[in-house]
Amino acid sequence: MVAGFGKRLSWRVEAFGHSFVAFLISFLSAGDVFLFGEALGKLIWPLMKARRVIILRNLRIAYAPLDFEEAEKMARASFIRTVANLLSTSISVKSEGGKIEDLLVVENPELLEEAFAQGRGVVLLAAHMGNWELLARMNRLFPKGSKIGAFYRPLNNLILNDRVLNLRETNGTHSFSKRDSLHQVGGFLRDNGIIGILADQRVGMQGEVVSFFGRLTRVSPLPSLLVRRSKCEVLALSLRTIAPGKWSVRYHKVEKPYDSANCMQALEAAMKVSPLDVFWLQERWKLYVKRRITPLKWLIKDGITGKKAHRAVFWLGINEPKPTLEDEFIHADFEWEFIAGRHPQELEEIDRSKPLPIDFILVTKIDKELKKAADHLAIPIMSYSNFLK
Repeated sequence: MVAGFGKRLSWRVEAFGHSFVAFLISFLSAGDVFLFGEALGKLIWPLMKARRVIILRNLRIAYAPLDFEEAEKMARASFIRTVANLLSTSISVKSEGGKIEDLLVVENPELLEEAFAQGRGVVLLAAHMGNWELLARMNRLFPKGSKIGAFYRPLNNLILNDRVLNLRETNGTHSFSKRDSLHQVGGFLRDNGIIGILADQRVGMQGEVVSFFGRLTRVSPLPSLLVRRSKCEVLALSLRTIAPGKWSVRYHKVEKPYDSANCMQALEAAMKVSPLDVFWLQERWKLYVKRRITPLKWLIKDGITGKKAHRAVFWLGINEPKPTLEDEFIHADFEWEFIAGRHPQELEEIDRSKPLPIDFILVTKIDKELKKAADHLAIPIMSYSNFLK
């Protein structure tokens, strides 16, 4: 599909802005870029209302039970660190003397060397954590003779997308997208290649249900599919800030069998190494609940429940009778609260009354004021009757 003039112009403006920022950054050291990012994060934090809500929700779920005030402090510190890390993704290795070692150190390279020595290829599970763009440039820190690949999500801006891909491939990394066949990727692994996958992203109904930070969710089945096809080894890795403009990689073992549950357990351990370095700005535990996807369909998998149940609310009006929920809404991982006669302005207070945030609100009739309050807290709200049609 050919992009229209307006979209192409928007792409060019964004690409120019990216080039301009990269040009300015090229005059600064990696440490100064990071410190500038922290200062910028502190400055814009009060303006990022929607992002504050998402970060706070994620942290309340991941680290429950967590005192609300402590969660707020953690959310602010995480946002500031994230801005510094994002700005640091534009750092050129050449500005630091031309060596990746000036920016990145590996704590336990022997784990990757042992996995690579098996000769079947290695899948590296990474999270959006620290300056993750460096992971595509760390070829010199991998075992001698290895070839490196990485999955990527194409950017909407095709100009920036081509620029990022060219930079990664200049550093010797082969880029794979979701459009590439598993046969092609499997062949790369069977040739003892090392492939990195950012595995912390949320997915929809195509994902597999597992427990992640104690909460049931859907994750990409890609790592386990690659293991079944190529019999490769799997490691997780963490990336934490150890000084302004310098990061540390640590590899983490994944328990066998290398299924989705064990892969995500290892990735969770990696993310817990430095929670502030994790990119919490995406609503990781979002529920894809809508007319044809009820709670039961979203979470169903025999024998699996989470330690942190989903908190669901049925909001009732004054003197409105308590309804009987259909079977499609009954799941061991959903705890329902029936709230009657409360003003929509009290929703935030109700949400804060428990360690875990409210995940979903059902109503018999959507009230504009309640919807506004729910939207402010990033809580999905839907009419119960929509599910019964």
